[in-house]
Amino acid sequence: MLIPPSSWWLAPVAVGSVLLLQLSAELPSTAWLGAIGVLRALAALVAAVIARRAPGLAGYLLLGAIACALWTWSGARATLRIADRLPAALEGTDLRIRGTIDTLPVPLRHGHRFEFRVEACVLERLDASGTRERQEGAGQEAALDLQPDPAGESAQTPDSDPAPGSLDCGLPSRIQLGWQSGFRVPGREPVPTLRPGQRWLLTVRLKRPHASHNPGAFDRELRWLQEGVGAVGSVRRGELLAERVDGVMLGVERTRLAIRDAIFDATGSGLAREAGVLAALAIGDQAAIDPDLWVVFNQTGVGHLMSISGLHITMLAGLGGAAAGWMWRRRWAGRLGLACFMPAQTVRLSVAVAVAFAYALLAGWGIPAQRTCFMLAAAAVLVGTGRGASIVAAVGAAAAVIVVLDPWAPLSAGFWLSFGAVMAIVWVCAGNRFGRSKAADAMDAALRTQWAATVVMLPLGAWFFGAVSLVGPLANAVAIPLVSAVVTPLALAGGALALASTDAAGWLLGPAALLLRALLAALEALAALPGAALPLPRPGITVLVATLAACVMLLAPAGVPRRALGAIALLPLAVAPLHRPGPGALWLTALDVGQGMAVVLQVADRTLVYDTGPTTGPSSDAGSRVIIPWLKGQGIARPDAVIVSHLDDDHSGGALSLLRAMPPDWFASSLPDTHRIPLAARRALPCRRGERWRWADTEFEWLSPTDPPERTRGSPTNAVSCVLRVRSPAATVLLPGDIEAPQERRLVEHFGAEGLAADVLLVPHHGSATSSTEAFLDAVSPRWAIFQAAYRSRFRHPHPRVLQRYVRRDIGILRSDADGAVQLRLTPGAPVEVIRSRHDPARYWRVAVAPP
Repeated sequence: MLIPPSSWWLAPVAVGSVLLLQLSAELPSTAWLGAIGVLRALAALVAAVIARRAPGLAGYLLLGAIACALWTWSGARATLRIADRLPAALEGTDLRIRGTIDTLPVPLRHGHRFEFRVEACVLERLDASGTRERQEGAGQEAALDLQPDPAGESAQTPDSDPAPGSLDCGLPSRIQLGWQSGFRVPGREPVPTLRPGQRWLLTVRLKRPHASHNPGAFDRELRWLQEGVGAVGSVRRGELLAERVDGVMLGVERTRLAIRDAIFDATGSGLAREAGVLAALAIGDQAAIDPDLWVVFNQTGVGHLMSISGLHITMLAGLGGAAAGWMWRRRWAGRLGLACFMPAQTVRLSVAVAVAFAYALLAGWGIPAQRTCFMLAAAAVLVGTGRGASIVAAVGAAAAVIVVLDPWAPLSAGFWLSFGAVMAIVWVCAGNRFGRSKAADAMDAALRTQWAATVVMLPLGAWFFGAVSLVGPLANAVAIPLVSAVVTPLALAGGALALASTDAAGWLLGPAALLLRALLAALEALAALPGAALPLPRPGITVLVATLAACVMLLAPAGVPRRALGAIALLPLAVAPLHRPGPGALWLTALDVGQGMAVVLQVADRTLVYDTGPTTGPSSDAGSRVIIPWLKGQGIARPDAVIVSHLDDDHSGGALSLLRAMPPDWFASSLPDTHRIPLAARRALPCRRGERWRWADTEFEWLSPTDPPERTRGSPTNAVSCVLRVRSPAATVLLPGDIEAPQERRLVEHFGAEGLAADVLLVPHHGSATSSTEAFLDAVSPRWAIFQAAYRSRFRHPHPRVLQRYVRRDIGILRSDADGAVQLRLTPGAPVEVIRSRHDPARYWRVAVAPP
């Protein structure tokens, strides 16, 4: 007789069925969705019929029906989201749309980024008398008959009205927009004050939700799909139609904005960094935190504390429930007969759950908040119905509800970190007997919680972040009690009080900010220690499962025999050999940094970084955002050498971040000796033609610039690009930076075809029309060419005429906008192994870029 499945089966079945769909390269057809839906109905029907005679079989059939239902539901949701994307024909076209700002605007250096709910497409025509006549069409139905030019920019001027056409807009229901002031466009009006719930008439230029992609990095396209964002773009101009539109969620967002502004006003400009952390703790606005602080938080392992966590929500829910229970038991409540109407326990649980959901909504409704709310709700139902507060049942119910509401949740690190931490804490406390004293019990619980979080973060930190913080236990021992018990309550109370009186809130927020200042100083000192974080290569799935099993053994309750042996099973994380090139092999990785250049060369146990990509914001650049995380994910503590070909920002923007976080043995460039980037290096060298060095059996040689540099009529920085030739037994690689036609001509004259021939060419100047001359391509004669350029770049790279030169020569073309990060593994006597991050593995949500 089959044993009916236990309640804990619900979580793995729900999550597994959703992951099966989400990890697909393509979405199932409507016929497949229908067939699985019919199978689900049949399984549920059979389970109902045989429930009494064969409860075990009925239970398994019911689980199968649930799995089929969730798979079908996820597929249908994904199909609708993909269909609600911007048509490719409307990219780069100026459109007039009407809609509402529906999220908290994120401040940028010169403007704001926000999400916009599209209500209608607007078209303005001139009638016979010359008067403007405005017409509107539904935002989701189809498309204005406007023709963008082939290069991706509209033929209209940025401030012109759309050309006449039909009102069938074809716009997605929700888009993400950036509204910047005129720092790039002279005469552009300053950005007005933006608030949630405002209705605007905007002229926008949109593109499909395409983002840079690198292996192991944050997948922005997936996040946009999860949030229902079907297009991204910029605002050209706008007209405010209504200051306030009513709506429950719009009211929540307005409240969040008011609290954020009040916190910054109450703390003052001198505590701006600390005010950003207080805003994150109070309303979950992680964008308010200084990006430099996230580096410190990740190095010290306290990032989980610096936003709305389950601990904060549970604490607030417990206070709300206790207050409601206390009031319900007062004498006046007894005289009204309230206790007869509803027991005090029911009131306490109901209020606690209501407070948790209300605060989670105010905090942005992230996955940790969702997990906590649904776990509290499930536990309340179990207790209220007399079934006992089974934590396993509560966790399973919370996971099932989350994947129903958000089928993309299991693809995020937060989902696994949240549930992993909860289960580890429950497991380590199982069987523990408290009761010695309140102080001793509290200390014991705190130590066990810290131990569980530290152990479970070893494999999960290596899998998701490519590093483990060695100072994390010490940092958390100080930060957890201070942030959870002191700073967060002050931030919550101060934020609420700030809505009524900024001066009064300052009495609470001021001390909280000063405590945070002291904590941040301590964390920065810990992060600066040598070896504060240990970079680890991302483990394979087998190693991950084995080390998670080791965590279960290591955290087992007292009495489990040989539980300390679990530590041995964790050794593969630390001693597993790095995956590096073999003898004579050369690995080249062209990272996807948008409109910029960044290449990593690996030879034996040596690593070289050629160019460091662009700056991407006030405190963000490709070095910190792309290169450093990728190197950590490969288990590389620091590169041996860093090269910046020339001064332009799209090549040097990430250099300072890389040099400070991972100081190389030496740095080379064509930059002036007095520039701040060479001054930040341990040892700075110039690039000089003819100089060379050797790593193992691979030779590196500078082909340009000369000393002194040759005169040029074009860009003076492009002309002195460091041109590097790499010769290994496997292949020859040529990295020319941004050289242009005159420099290419001189290289051909000096070295000829014999000296320039290469198997792999990093396309000069991103495929600009000023480079890749016919003579240069004939001399190099590469088998593979790599174009590093952003999707729909405003520079229109690569130029169609240049692209055709490569196509005519039958050169294999790899493009970062179409392929993401590209890795070529070149091994002597073996075919080239090409790995493209946007396609290996493929995922259904990635925006496809048509091949040339």
